[in-house]
Amino acid sequence: MRIASGVTDQYVYFVAVDATDFTTRETGLSSFTVYRSRDGGAAAAMTTPTINETDATNMPGVYELLLDEDMTIGSGNLTEAITYHITHAGMAPVTKEIELFAPANYTIGTVTTLTGHTAQTGDSFARIGAAGAGLTALATQASVNTVDTNVDAILVDTGTTIPALLGTPTTSIAADIAAIAPEPQKNVALADIPVYMVDSTDHATPETGLTLTVERSIDGGAFASGTGTAAEIGNGLYQYDASQADMNGNVIIFKFTATGADPYLLSISTRA
Repeated sequence: MRIASGVTDQYVYFVAVDATDFTTRETGLSSFTVYRSRDGGAAAAMTTPTINETDATNMPGVYELLLDEDMTIGSGNLTEAITYHITHAGMAPVTKEIELFAPANYTIGTVTTLTGHTAQTGDSFARIGAAGAGLTALATQASVNTVDTNVDAILVDTGTTIPALLGTPTTSIAADIAAIAPEPQKNVALADIPVYMVDSTDHATPETGLTLTVERSIDGGAFASGTGTAAEIGNGLYQYDASQADMNGNVIIFKFTATGADPYLLSISTRA
């Protein structure tokens, strides 16, 4: 799970099971102890860990930990790992890890001077933005004290040396990121979500001809009926076209159920 630096309203899910048989799901737990370590730092107890039980009936043993402490990335870093160790009497310990990352407009340093480079052409600089006036215009300044956090403001010339190899960049770096980002987009319908349903008796045989009931939990909220469309593909495989309303959150949990089949749970993280 990836979370942007400075964001303090996201949850990570974990499953609580019995400390003796490591199978029985534990419900009704509260007052957990949580330790965290960021980027190799010493273990530190979370001051007031917020943990909610998602749904003791429909999702027994599933809990949500609010990530609201020590969520700012170290200066100059683009990504860091944070590990959480969660304990409770009678529960097997749980360890979860997330990735903390710097957003696209994060300032990673400063340029103190470009004096002496006025003779360079645009093709001599690495191309990092949209075609335009070129880094040559930036180089003619006697001194550049800080890097604008909007990287779109740093343009390159219209030469073809590197763009011919990499393709033409778009005007906005944010648009470039959105075009290649693997995460689905928040509040945008998502089609063709795969769902695999198996027999509830042997937990292996693919179930066909089912009528799926779809529910979804948004950002740790209560489950509500999905408003998308489910269809059968074959051999136990189904597809679900999630509606815009289904996807209006940062973390979506879908639950698919049908008579004679095991429940199928799927968690999706979205990007803004």
